[in-house]
Amino acid sequence: MLNFSVNIFVTNTPLIIISMVKRHKDKLTEKLIKETAKEVFFAEGKFHATTQEIATKAGVNRALIHYYFRTREQLFELVLQDALDNFASRLTDVVSSDAPFKEKVSSFIEMFTEATMKYPYVDVFIVTEINRNENPKFRILSPELENLMKEKFVPELKKEIANGTIDEISTSQFIVNLLSLCSYPLIAKPIIANMFSLKQREYKAFLKERKNIILNLIFKA
Repeated sequence: MLNFSVNIFVTNTPLIIISMVKRHKDKLTEKLIKETAKEVFFAEGKFHATTQEIATKAGVNRALIHYYFRTREQLFELVLQDALDNFASRLTDVVSSDAPFKEKVSSFIEMFTEATMKYPYVDVFIVTEINRNENPKFRILSPELENLMKEKFVPELKKEIANGTIDEISTSQFIVNLLSLCSYPLIAKPIIANMFSLKQREYKAFLKERKNIILNLIFKA
């Protein structure tokens, strides 16, 4: 009986290994397609790119895109939500930390700038989709993150206002001010770079310099 069990295990071992290798390869291919789609849609701004364009850039057969994601629209929704979830995860880390409030704002500026430089057209797409559909399928903030903002971020902001380090301002206006100061130089990069003749390296230095400028605009001391 023991020998029979051992023989079955030995006989099936190559099949098990082949199956594991195939699953690993499938995951790598799926990830490659997703990352390529993000680059095409949100780094290059080609919202109407075809599955063939994505497949060519990824170096895979177009049929694989339909195999893993069924439709172009499903792939688009998936990679958008993936990008938003990644941003939300990093934002959660910033908001939930025990760092002083000013350090949190500084970390947010760095994180937002980095994320938007990587995918500069995500914001444009979100605005376009919400204008087109008041109930888009994607989530910008999860319920958990919304609660965290209410329970931790808002009280800390009110404390800073009470201490006189920030001028009296509502939470919504504070967040809009912060997002505007961070996002406009990234959304308007072609205009600003052309206006001041800034090359890529100079533009990165320009954005890095803005962090302290934003902090000085927000905080009194």
